Amino acid sequence: MKAIVVTDQAAGTAGAKLVKRPEPQAAINDVVVQIHASGFTGDELTWPSTWTDRVGRDRTPSIPGHELAGVVTALGYGTTGLSIGQRVFGLTDWYRDGTLAEYVAVEARSLAPLPGDVDFTVGAALVMSGLTAWQGLFEHGRLHAGQSVLVHGAAGVVGSMASQLAREAGAYVIGTGRAGGRQTALDFGAQEFVDLDNDALEDVGEVDLVFDVIGGDAATSGSGLRA
Repeated sequence: MKAIVVTDQAAGTAGAKLVKRPEPQAAINDVVVQIHASGFTGDELTWPSTWTDRVGRDRTPSIPGHELAGVVTALGYGTTGLSIGQRVFGLTDWYRDGTLAEYVAVEARSLAPLPGDVDFTVGAALVMSGLTAWQGLFEHGRLHAGQSVLVHGAAGVVGSMASQLAREAGAYVIGTGRAGGRQTALDFGAQEFVDLDNDALEDVGEVDLVFDVIGGDAATSGSGLRA
């Protein structure tokens, strides 16, 4: 199969090469997925897991990328819950070869069925941002219907996902950001928008949850908030 590999951390993305690699085999509880779309963030090239295994041994040349959408082509021994030919999306293990390839082996538990009306590209694009938003809102923030949430960076990748999920859950969403992101934030579900350059964050008043993907001054300037 064709795959993009990296071997030199100092070289960054300039060191990535398109090469031929053997197709992966499904281990116990794995599936092999033919990749139709994948996601990659340049930050991966700074993560130790891109370059070494769990005990610190060099594992280059490694295949980066962790987000994927595709079709299951093989099942490993003991794998349940998925079937050959099924459309799926999900995340690969940080310490295993990733998704910038034609095929990837991944644990079945790291995948979910991809509905037929969702494009592969859309499926691959929402995995990491969607999981980050979901965990922040519901696993850590315990957000539920009827509550209010202030979403910093509401026009960004993670913030826009958080706004949509919070609205779907029945929460009242207040987005923040720069003036240019106002309409985008509102389009993605924010019911109010706070321009951090011109509006007073303290005027928002009490909210049940603050979802912060900005940090720094944005987090501390809201000292008047009650959450």
